Amino acid sequence: MVNEAIGVRVAGRGGQGAMLAGFLLAQAGMNDGLQVVQTQSYGPEARLGATKTDVILSPDEIGYPEVVAPDVFLCLSYDALAAYGHIVAPGAVSIIEERALAGATAADDAVVLPLMETARQCGGLITTNIVALGALVGITRLVTERSMCEAIAARVAPEHLALNTQAFNAGLRLAPSRSGAAAAS
Repeated sequence: MVNEAIGVRVAGRGGQGAMLAGFLLAQAGMNDGLQVVQTQSYGPEARLGATKTDVILSPDEIGYPEVVAPDVFLCLSYDALAAYGHIVAPGAVSIIEERALAGATAADDAVVLPLMETARQCGGLITTNIVALGALVGITRLVTERSMCEAIAARVAPEHLALNTQAFNAGLRLAPSRSGAAAAS
């Protein structure tokens, strides 16, 4: 859980669900009793270009509502990596879709994962953002699994809940070494 203010940037290509992922992360943070701010940034190219949403999670009041350099960077596309990958805090946790690296570079300590391929195996690329949230929760433990599952259940249509739950759990399994971590869901 969060014991100080943490800035998270979720970035992708328009249509990948980065905005929904940010909303769900913010909702999960609120479910866990944290103070939360979420902002979004996208222009007219939103369906084709880089988009981002920033979320601040804090146990205390948030004094400044913008993320200047994220502590956690979740990247779903090459466009987003090129636009936002160089603006992270020192020691930031970077989680990057493996296809985003085509011709780009990431920090040496970035966690590069097959988020899109995992989503495809779960039933469709439409769940890439949910797979990514599973990986983010599994790696960072910023919010509990239970709170994220509650946020997903509250936002996703009932007929799509099983697919999204499967995608979230697949993302959790992608997280490197979850030794000793007990499932909260």
